[in-house]
Amino acid sequence: MDYSIIKVPFLDRKEIKRRADAFRQKFWDNSVPVDIEKIIDLKLKIDIIPLPNLRKLCDIDSQISFDLKSIYVDSDLYRDEKQQNRLRFSLAHEMGHYVLHKNLYRKFKLNNIYNFRQIILEKISEKQYGYLETQANKFASYLLVPRERLKIEKEKLLKRLENDPEFIKISDNKLQNSYLAIFLAGIFGVSQEVTEIVLSEEN
Repeated sequence: MDYSIIKVPFLDRKEIKRRADAFRQKFWDNSVPVDIEKIIDLKLKIDIIPLPNLRKLCDIDSQISFDLKSIYVDSDLYRDEKQQNRLRFSLAHEMGHYVLHKNLYRKFKLNNIYNFRQIILEKISEKQYGYLETQANKFASYLLVPRERLKIEKEKLLKRLENDPEFIKISDNKLQNSYLAIFLAGIFGVSQEVTEIVLSEEN
């Protein structure tokens, strides 16, 4: 196959959000954090397979197989309790590929995870690969941080902080988001960095 002709279909934020919301409504309830591992393993019957040195050898935390039946994750990441938020986002990212890029992935017809870097990074254009990853990241963000719930939790938090002297003196929006992310990240089971990005986008 001539991988250089691969074109990632354009999807705007609204469409990615719609698909992420539909996915969550189908496989989960309204509670947070979303147990993405449970969805993948028990509801979609996709195997999660820890692999040693995946990050070291391929510079990735996770990768869905091209037949969409397995997700490989770096074994150190999988076992590290302190990195569970990162793992959760990585798995949600792979679900982004599963939902958004299913037809595209089936064209790759690869069966070796260690071929991934060679095929994806050497034969698909950097621009198209960027689209692929950005869309999957957006999907993960919308899946794990439902925006309607975020709005509710943010309003509750702002009410709690309205007399907080530390928060009141922060006038910069970016710094405010950083402060709010400390509290909100735990509710959604994502990193503070992801929460800050989401808050900035919603602003």
